Amino acid sequence: MMRLPDILGQDEAMRVLDAEIRSGTMSHAYMLWGPRGSGRTLIARRLALAANCSFRGEAPPESVLWYCGECPNCAKIISGVHPDFSIIVPSGNSIKIAQIREMQLRISLKANESELKTWLIDDAERMTEEAQNCLLKVLEEPPGRSLIILVAQDREMLLPTISSRCHSVRLGTVDMRTMAEWASRELRLPQQRAQVLAVLSGGLPGRLASLASDSDYFAVRDSIMARVRSVMWCGDGARALDASEDLLDELKKARARAQTQSQEAEGEATTSEALEIATPAGACDCAAGWFRDLFVLSLTGDGELVINRDYMEALEEDVARGSPELFARWTVRVMQTARALQANANVRLAMDDFMLGLALTR
Repeated sequence: MMRLPDILGQDEAMRVLDAEIRSGTMSHAYMLWGPRGSGRTLIARRLALAANCSFRGEAPPESVLWYCGECPNCAKIISGVHPDFSIIVPSGNSIKIAQIREMQLRISLKANESELKTWLIDDAERMTEEAQNCLLKVLEEPPGRSLIILVAQDREMLLPTISSRCHSVRLGTVDMRTMAEWASRELRLPQQRAQVLAVLSGGLPGRLASLASDSDYFAVRDSIMARVRSVMWCGDGARALDASEDLLDELKKARARAQTQSQEAEGEATTSEALEIATPAGACDCAAGWFRDLFVLSLTGDGELVINRDYMEALEEDVARGSPELFARWTVRVMQTARALQANANVRLAMDDFMLGLALTR
């Protein structure tokens, strides 16, 4: 029997989809939208399986988006070789009109082995405007016995006319306790590690799993925090500028290393957690999380509210040296730096200013 991985924390969304399959009221098009790592693509594949399973009529009453995993339709969809199930992903940075035109042509043909011609468009928000307009024509006049599933981060990133022609299902985040318990049980992580990852992942199971397997992420995180903490309260401008230069150099090397490892692992460039954090913007996010923890810990003393729980001893040391007002000022400063970087400010100047602020602000 072939199975997809279990889906965590999206029971309500899955129940909505399951009810339409059972009642025979399926839409011709669905949009599953939510943050990356929420399980959105996995649910889309599960929907395709449940809709095409040869034995879907035998689904147990208590099951949700059930599929047998044994019939030819299930086996071929899971293996990615079903002639009536296709997935469109970005070609380069976008989904191009040629990809949607091919779908438009093929979806009108009679299904070969299944009752449905099923298409899954992943990262749908990356369709060009021309591709979206082409898709709109398909959605306006859907061919019979077809199913189109769009997966997107935010439906607002697509044309309103596309969103209005799809049954939209929103996917959210999972609570921290459920995430930590799942990580301990399924990923066999130590309890403290599972709790840290549950918080760092922001309630996204896919991101937690990615973090758990990406040791480079924690190496880069350690490096960022070592440089940031080395200038806090130091009162030495030259030392702060040196730390800024060293940090940018370390980020550049870490990013190159992570890029190379991703290419070797997948045969093409992919986004890893280390690639995300090994940037000036990633360093700002990391520092902002640290200052947030200092502020919260200095006000409440409650370690359960801390994000960086694996750094508790260092956090307590920093809290003892500062005040909530100072930590709030540092938080504002790092947010200003992040905004400047987003506005294409000079990276070196922006990071120098940030590190000088940490060194000289008391």
